Amino acid sequence: MTDPYVTMGLAADASDEAIRLRYLELVKQFSPERHPEKFAKIREAYESLKDLDTRIKYRLFEAGQRETIQGILEDMTCQTKRRRYSLAEIVSLSKPS
Repeated sequence: MTDPYVTMGLAADASDEAIRLRYLELVKQFSPERHPEKFAKIREAYESLKDLDTRIKYRLFEAGQRETIQGILEDMTCQTKRRRYSLAEIVSLSKPS
């Protein structure tokens, strides 16, 4: 899988709202009927980034770099004002489904 941030043209610190808005822009630009392969890549990238839980899982398991849980926790805490994730919550998310 290619980097979903690159696929969607987003910075690694993009917020939930920025990700959602960019996805909607790309869906308008690359409709599934006219660009099925491009749309499939965009949809896969969006699924990896659509909320904090999936972004944490992506960064823990699928990103090419090794990140510390503490580093991810700091980034996610900075991105959201409505909810702060504890280290225990991140560890529970990291358990394979």
